[in-house]
Amino acid sequence: MRFAILFAAAAAVLLCQPAAASYPCGIYARIDKVELGPDETKPQWMKIYGDFILVKTSGRMSEPERGFMYFSLVEGKEDLCRLEWADLKAMARPGAFDKNCVAFGSAHAEREDKLARDGFSPNVQRGGTGTDVAVIPYPLNQGLSRLRTSTPEESDRKESPNPAVLLKKYLAANPVSQK
Repeated sequence: MRFAILFAAAAAVLLCQPAAASYPCGIYARIDKVELGPDETKPQWMKIYGDFILVKTSGRMSEPERGFMYFSLVEGKEDLCRLEWADLKAMARPGAFDKNCVAFGSAHAEREDKLARDGFSPNVQRGGTGTDVAVIPYPLNQGLSRLRTSTPEESDRKESPNPAVLLKKYLAANPVSQK
């Protein structure tokens, strides 16, 4: 009897905990291109080009923006970074929206204010080569999650907008030039 009461109390405590933010991933991206360097077989950095939505630690999403993000390896987790980078590179297919949308990073990761535009998130670079851009340690927190882009679940509710829908709308309004 005591075990049942303890179990019920523990279950009630666990069920009554406040929910985590709606968006545990910190970066939603539609990928055009991925550069690895200086050596592609054992890269030290990655530049990922495309459209991005960044999630702030408050759970608010930024507006979609086009550009690139520049990441370095995480010390002690180099192999894991390279595995994820290879997966991201394989997803980079211009014109294949349903195949190249992904979520990664964490909205709840520690932040480095000196690297952020607003003190809450990494920055999407809009131009240049990146030589003058601070390299941000790659966020390994959540792994990679491909976004659903063509199923009925992609509802676009005002109170909880779907990042894939937002990226699709942004791409429609801002087509990628085919240079």
